[in-house]
Amino acid sequence: MKEVAEHLGLSRTTVSLVLQGRGDEYRISRETQQMVLDYVKKTSYKPNYFAKALNRGRSDIIGAVFPDVFESFMNNIIRGIESVLYEQGYSLMISTSRFDNKRECSVIEKMVWQGVDGIILIPTMPFHGETPYDGSHIEGLLRQGYPFVVVDRTIEGLETHTVLQNDRKAARNAVSKAIRQGARNVCCVSLALAASSIDARLAGYREAVRAKGMAETIIPIFSLNPESDDLEKQTVEVMRSASPADTFFVTTSGLADKLSWILRTYRFDARIIRFGETPRWAEASMEDIPHPHKKMGEAASKLLLDVIRQPDLPPQHIVCEAG
Repeated sequence: MKEVAEHLGLSRTTVSLVLQGRGDEYRISRETQQMVLDYVKKTSYKPNYFAKALNRGRSDIIGAVFPDVFESFMNNIIRGIESVLYEQGYSLMISTSRFDNKRECSVIEKMVWQGVDGIILIPTMPFHGETPYDGSHIEGLLRQGYPFVVVDRTIEGLETHTVLQNDRKAARNAVSKAIRQGARNVCCVSLALAASSIDARLAGYREAVRAKGMAETIIPIFSLNPESDDLEKQTVEVMRSASPADTFFVTTSGLADKLSWILRTYRFDARIIRFGETPRWAEASMEDIPHPHKKMGEAASKLLLDVIRQPDLPPQHIVCEAG
C-alpha cells in the first residue's frame, strides 16, 4: 500500500479507499481512481488483507482510537460500543494514541487503509499553553465524507458528529449541592487539559461558587505522570493556608483517588466530590458524579452506523446525562 501511494504521489488513505471500491462514495475523482486501478493491475498488486472486503465493499470492522484504555471510563465506553456493534455483525478494532497527537494521526491513517468502515475517536488533547491540537488528519477524512464520530470532547474548528455528556450542568449541580449542604470553601482539582469536557466541568464549578459569592480555588495539574508530586504539594499548601478547603471538587477519577490518599496521609479533613464512580465492591469514600459512559459508547456506535448508511447525514450532536 505504501509503495503504491508513494509511486503515484497519493496518500495511503486515498489508495485504500479506491482499492475498497469506495472512491465514488468519498468523492475521489474518476481519473485518480483509474490511475490507482491501472497501476495495481499493471504491477499485479493485490493486498490479501482486502481480498474479501474488496468483493463486498466493506470490512464490517469499526475502529476506535482512545488516548488510553486503562482508565475505567474508557473501558465502559468500549463496552457500550461493542454491545451495539456485535448485534449488528461488526467487529471492533481498538488502538491508543498514548496522549500523542502524531501517534493518533498515524493510528487513524493505518486503520483507514486497513479498511475499517468508520472510526470512533476520543481525541488526545494537549495541556493549556502547549501546541494546540492538530486536527488536519481528521479534517481531510471529513472532506472525503469518511464516517467519523467524536466522543467525550469536541475538536475546535471542526464540525463533526459528537457524543458528549452534560459536564457543565453536572459539575454546577454537584458543587451547588455541596454549598447548600454547608461547604464554605470548595477547591477544584483538575488536569489542565485543553479538552472541552474538562473546560466545561471547570465552568460549572465557577458558576456554582460565583453564584454564592465564594472565592475560586483551583489546583491545576499539568502532568499525566502518576509519580508527579504536584498535586501533593499544592494540596498541602491549600490545606495549610489561612482558608483551607473543606470540600474538593475533582474533575477526573484518577486525580480524586490520588487526592484521597494525600488527605489520609496528612490527616486533612475534607470531603471529595468527583467525576467517576466507586466500584460496587469498594467502600465509598467519595461522592460520585456517575458518568454515562456505557450509554455514550452505545450512542456513538448507533450514530456511526447511521452515518455509514447515510453518508450525507448532517452533523449530529448527542448529549447524555451525567450524575
